[in-house]
Amino acid sequence: MNVSEIAIIDEIIETGKLLKRNGLICSTDGNISVRNGDNIYITPGGYDKGGLRRNEIIKLDINKLNYNNDNKIKPSMEVNMHLHSYMKDKIIKAIVHTHAPFSTAFASKGILPDRDRLLESELLPDICIIDDYEPGSIELANEVSKKVKDYHIMLLKRHGVIVFSESLKVAYETIERFEFLCRINLYSKLL
Repeated sequence: MNVSEIAIIDEIIETGKLLKRNGLICSTDGNISVRNGDNIYITPGGYDKGGLRRNEIIKLDINKLNYNNDNKIKPSMEVNMHLHSYMKDKIIKAIVHTHAPFSTAFASKGILPDRDRLLESELLPDICIIDDYEPGSIELANEVSKKVKDYHIMLLKRHGVIVFSESLKVAYETIERFEFLCRINLYSKLL
């Protein structure tokens, strides 16, 4: 591994720890990836994202749109969603998908939060809802990648939230801000 590869992998590991520590993922849910040239670095499926090691981050060639292999450590089941999205929108360099509780509450109902409830919402990119597709399916990958140029936050119905960004740092901050917007929406309905 070269220095930039180690830096990317370490940033993915740190982001996984932040997501876990801040209650934005649980158990082995969620996935994180970073694009660097023709490669993407993606978290493995079935691993706790809060305790990943360098050798567990998987490097893939972005030009191989459909990924299948028999290695012991497999990439996230959403690998095709990541690959297809990177191919459709060359601006994005990082993708974070979580089942953050407040965001997922909105996703489960198939509704968007009211952006007017929080002034800082103006810092968020455009948001859409993706219909109910089987997690990890090529249909989900295709539907998400169709909309990625126009929407950099997507609520996946009954599944969670996915953010696309020019950096992993901004992707994490966007997930955190969007989750806060969803929380404020739910709390304000109780008043």
